[in-house]
Amino acid sequence: MHKKIVVAVSAVQFLLLAFVAIVVSDVHDRFFPEQLDVKAKVTLDFSQSDLRQEDVFQQLGAMSDRWELGLMKIAPDLRGDQSGQIFVQVGEKGDFPKRIQRFGHEPDAEIRDRRALAHSFANGDYLVTGKTDHIDELKHWLASHRVDQKWNEETLLTILQFLIVQSDFGVALLAVSALMVSLALYWLAVKAKGRALRVLAGVPTSRIQCEDFSHFLLAMVLAAAILDVLAALYVGFVYGWGFVPYYSKVLLLAEAMVISLTMACVLIFSVASWPNPEMLAMREPAVKRLARSSAVLKLAVFAFVLSAVSPAVSAYTNARKTAQEQIMWKSLADQAVLVFPSRPGRAGGAEIEQLFQMLQPSVGDMVRQAEADDRVVLSKAWTEDDFAIDGMTIAPYRYMVIVNERWLDIVRKKNKGLSLVPLALEQIPKDVRQFVELSIPLYVRNQQQAQAIWHEVKMCRLTGSSPFPFVRFGGQLEFARPKEVLLLVAPHVHSLFNDNFLISVASSSELSFVGLEETQKLVSERGLQNRIRVNYMAEEGILRAQLYAYFVWLRIGSIVGLLAALAIASAISAFIMAVLKAKRDFPLRLAGASWWAVLRGRIVKEWFLGGIMVMVIMLFQGTNSWLPVGLTGALVLLALPFIHIGAAAWVFAKNSLRQL
Repeated sequence: MHKKIVVAVSAVQFLLLAFVAIVVSDVHDRFFPEQLDVKAKVTLDFSQSDLRQEDVFQQLGAMSDRWELGLMKIAPDLRGDQSGQIFVQVGEKGDFPKRIQRFGHEPDAEIRDRRALAHSFANGDYLVTGKTDHIDELKHWLASHRVDQKWNEETLLTILQFLIVQSDFGVALLAVSALMVSLALYWLAVKAKGRALRVLAGVPTSRIQCEDFSHFLLAMVLAAAILDVLAALYVGFVYGWGFVPYYSKVLLLAEAMVISLTMACVLIFSVASWPNPEMLAMREPAVKRLARSSAVLKLAVFAFVLSAVSPAVSAYTNARKTAQEQIMWKSLADQAVLVFPSRPGRAGGAEIEQLFQMLQPSVGDMVRQAEADDRVVLSKAWTEDDFAIDGMTIAPYRYMVIVNERWLDIVRKKNKGLSLVPLALEQIPKDVRQFVELSIPLYVRNQQQAQAIWHEVKMCRLTGSSPFPFVRFGGQLEFARPKEVLLLVAPHVHSLFNDNFLISVASSSELSFVGLEETQKLVSERGLQNRIRVNYMAEEGILRAQLYAYFVWLRIGSIVGLLAALAIASAISAFIMAVLKAKRDFPLRLAGASWWAVLRGRIVKEWFLGGIMVMVIMLFQGTNSWLPVGLTGALVLLALPFIHIGAAAWVFAKNSLRQL
């Protein structure tokens, strides 16, 4: 009976690990495509290199063929929602399929020959899919040509670090381990009487320990084996059989970590609770020596629950925002941004500033040409903190955002209820008028426009229920409630703003262009392909939003696992305490005392210790955690009396029948 309980509960917990392995496999396949058998990944930056752009692929391809590296460049897929990838052979040698399957929701990826690199930049991510014997020579060659390189290799240690260091995976492993340790305590509690009797019968200690260990380990391994088979079949049928080996490796590693930790705790509990002759001679309950272990475990798991609940609540409350963000990133999937050199050369920052001055007219001309085809998108924001630096305020607003009509068109496609209410000059906060009138001469193309700025742009407030998206410095999406946004709508970008402003917002990804190929053509026509790189604006945002949904479910599953571990640990602790106090509780209950009167002492003591723990966690996690931590702590502490009453009532019933 008890072994079946261990198997059932273990299987449920290993199910959470199976989900963790799916998330890890999905993340892994995005960076190390499994069906390409990637050995290493390197990010190369040629901006400071002495190599000519047109020679880079030729030389990399020659080295790839000579050393059988199987070098491939990752490039975005321009089809569909444009969030997929393609892989381009840098060399000519190598036997690759025309298409590979991707894990999860990623579309299948094409494998193309080196001709697809004709209009590509050398900067970017490369995969080593062949032999690794000459990687050191490749690293030396790159270093000798001043190529910035960042390597990531696929090893078992990488997986282990990923599972432990990444907080969402770490919390999931902690939750499973806590429940398994609680299960180990349950196992020792139900075996305590049998262990004591076997000690009295003279059975060797090593044999008792070995049998208890092996039976518990066998139950866990049996549950893990059953789940592993079912999980592997699921991944094979749903995602593809080629992903099963890596998925199984991750799952087995996670299970091995949890089982090892559990067995270590079983050993500690077993040694701490081993019945001694004096205890047996005094006819003391066999579970007495587990009392301290159960109390410590319960307090530790309670602390884990309180520590994990605030991040889980934050993740859950942000889930809706993340869904909106993913929808918006999908709308921006065809947006391209310009990436400029950011690392100073020998002349330091002055060289970069000189380069920006040189590029200003070209960037302005690109904006002019793209805007003529309605392919320029502008979204730049100032926050209340930006105004506070100069002692200003924009109350009752929190953001001042300047956009063009193209950005509004994108937003309206996903937010049909958005409406703009024009504002008269006297309705605009005084500090905003002062800020615009002082700053705008630095931004506009001629001073006549600065003097007539309130006629050049349209000032609006927003109405509606859906959050309004805008771009922050660095290309990050932000969402604000409509009433928090003061909106400036620029009818034209190039004719209003000067080239200095345009290159500034372009370098911070607050100005983007529609279409990657069209933008690359604009750059190439001006001979700037070695100076300016064109990237997808939404690539990282789409990935981040997709993964965040996984992490929300991981957090929720971890909290459920920790609560289950806390329930088991609390029940065992209450049972042990009820057994130890049976000689006191039984006559009091027979005399008509209420359960509260009988159990008040131990309940109040746990409330006191639990309250201290709640305050400590709240102190360490800050004011934002007070509500979720305090509420969770209160609910758990309020549930403790019912657990104690249930345990004491069960012991009382067994005592009445002389079956305890």
